[in-house]
Amino acid sequence: MKILRKSNGTFEILALPGDTEIERGEYIAAVEGDKTLILEVIDIEYADIPGLLEDLLRELTLQKASISVYDPHGVNSITHSIRESKVIVAKLRTVVWREGVRSNSLWIPSRFSSKIQRIPTSEVLRHVRGDTLIPIVIGESFGEAITIDAAALDNSLTIVTGRKGTGKSHCVKVLLYELVKQGCYALVFDINGEYSGLGEAREGAPNEVSERIIVARPCIDFRVGLETIGLDVVIDILEHVYATPQNSLREFARLWEHLEKRGRLTIEELLSEVRRTHMNEAVREALISRLHSMLGSGFIVDGDHDPIYGLFNRREDGVVVVVDLSRLRPMVRRMVVEYVLSGVSRHLSENSIPPLFLVSEEAHLYVGETYWEDIVTRMRHLGISPIFVTNQPDSIPELIYRQADNLFLFNFINENDLEALSKFSHVDAETVKKIAPALELGQALIVGSIVGNIPVLVRIKDIDAKLMGRTKKFFETVKQKV
Repeated sequence: MKILRKSNGTFEILALPGDTEIERGEYIAAVEGDKTLILEVIDIEYADIPGLLEDLLRELTLQKASISVYDPHGVNSITHSIRESKVIVAKLRTVVWREGVRSNSLWIPSRFSSKIQRIPTSEVLRHVRGDTLIPIVIGESFGEAITIDAAALDNSLTIVTGRKGTGKSHCVKVLLYELVKQGCYALVFDINGEYSGLGEAREGAPNEVSERIIVARPCIDFRVGLETIGLDVVIDILEHVYATPQNSLREFARLWEHLEKRGRLTIEELLSEVRRTHMNEAVREALISRLHSMLGSGFIVDGDHDPIYGLFNRREDGVVVVVDLSRLRPMVRRMVVEYVLSGVSRHLSENSIPPLFLVSEEAHLYVGETYWEDIVTRMRHLGISPIFVTNQPDSIPELIYRQADNLFLFNFINENDLEALSKFSHVDAETVKKIAPALELGQALIVGSIVGNIPVLVRIKDIDAKLMGRTKKFFETVKQKV
């Protein structure tokens, strides 16, 4: 193999037929002396050879006429090899010198004297990332185990995205499984009720993390006291979830403060105060209907019950709290999310719970734009490491992609989705658009600080857990019965 040309960060490598048994995502190295150019393969094309069209037409004509060409000196074999040559398209990832990595180096190797060879992904990671503080095995890449640095997930924003059924949720479950084994704390907004089996082995018996998985079911065993939730959060819920007008909110705040001063803040007293206080009838009706919907859900109860503190201080060796949102109506779901986000934020600011990972499964279904700013900026500084999981990358604001530290990218074909993903700052748009459509089921392109800020193609591993949430198919059920 020889370097043919370079255009910005794209290299074209000329290769004979025997050298093109290579896959997208593999790494190759151009070595010259004590310097190494590390490239990632993104495509293979036909070489543009002068006179190729004429040769092809001649070949077709001879085949049609059934004429064989006498070749006593074996010239045809050489000509055939030249005509079958390919161009490997690869992206520059880094330059390795004897003394270390130089990502901003302009050095390029000789076209003629440099040696081009495959290089294992693990060796590339050793160069660009160095030693990992907390290595966890995430899967395998081209036959070798790949580790990511769990410490690089801490205080970072991570996006997990891909088409439905490609393995996004499985990937997050593997991350949570490994993180809680390291003593980490996590909160999961579970939209499909598929994380409750994380503490069970495949056969149904407890696994090694079973005691650290807690399933919280809102309105059943996960409720909050009216005094604990506070006026500010209730106002936010009324405004952002129930679209309450500003004049109604002002009237409600006045009534709340009045009852609070008198020590009579209960659900019944709050509803009674709205009914008997003199106010505009339209305002009264707006408040009554919304309060009945909010307080009648069973999630908010009388008193000062605070569920968050107890959940995250139950163990000192890590815990995953799964908030099961699967059986809730959309309005109640958003109300629960609003409370949990505010409650976690308050406890973190008071240092009453440890820093944690926040997993938003199918985030586009319940996280409104009004919440993004807190999740991405203020809450991160308090000690939250957000992990957003979605199959609609265009629903995530550009702000998220600009500030994201890590990306787990599964298969995508739609051009609009690929265009949205190309805004992620740690990888070029061409790599995303070339590799994402070719990813297989369970295979992800991982980019970010966890892998030294280079793209790594990984097949996510399995874990000994009851992985609920798999796609159900009618014909698979029929086949099992037969």
